[in-house]
Amino acid sequence: MKSVVFSAKSEYGRFRKPYTTTSALTFLCIHPVAAKGLIGALVGIDKLDLYEETKDLKIGIEVLGEINKDLQSVKLLNLKEGVSGGMFHFPSNIEFLRCPHYRFYVMWNENKLNELNDKLNVGEWEFTPYLGVSESIAKMNYEGMFEVSKVEKADFVNTIIPTKNILPKINLNTKMYSDKIPVKNNSNREYIEYEKIVFAEKNPLFGKISNTDIYQVGERNVYFF
Repeated sequence: MKSVVFSAKSEYGRFRKPYTTTSALTFLCIHPVAAKGLIGALVGIDKLDLYEETKDLKIGIEVLGEINKDLQSVKLLNLKEGVSGGMFHFPSNIEFLRCPHYRFYVMWNENKLNELNDKLNVGEWEFTPYLGVSESIAKMNYEGMFEVSKVEKADFVNTIIPTKNILPKINLNTKMYSDKIPVKNNSNREYIEYEKIVFAEKNPLFGKISNTDIYQVGERNVYFF
């Protein structure tokens, strides 16, 4: 098995919690569903085909930057009724992640993985990649294609991992974060499964890992969703 590894960062990003109002909140990090959308943009998959085309895609996500949020005031304009319907606008506060930065580990079928690898290697993609919202254009960095091997007994993991799979070791010098994020959607692009996850900011997360689905990619231990 092989995995393509690359990173993406932007000045801002937003991964909207769907159950929040017009004053939208963001998840703490990019989630697997959004990461598939980012990869689909790189290789040029239409959003209507994304679900089928990425069914066999496995993704690991490492959070490289600090977790900081900003609240920005925006003015939303109602265009549903048109000008004749009494166009109006209203202020809203929207939460953004500041300077999000992620490393992605991708396992896919051979043809698609090679296609993704070629796109990243030459720095050319089909659609403009962004982190959550189109204003947050992502800067991409290709790191390579690596062999993947199963880790029989892991005591640390570099990527986000479901809390049910790890008992973290407390380290007062390391910031840990937890959130409940979508990990699966359906063909109608609706979130159908969530997982409570945990990760350490800019550091590996040590602990008792019960899940055996940890893989070594380069020098890092990766949990794949």
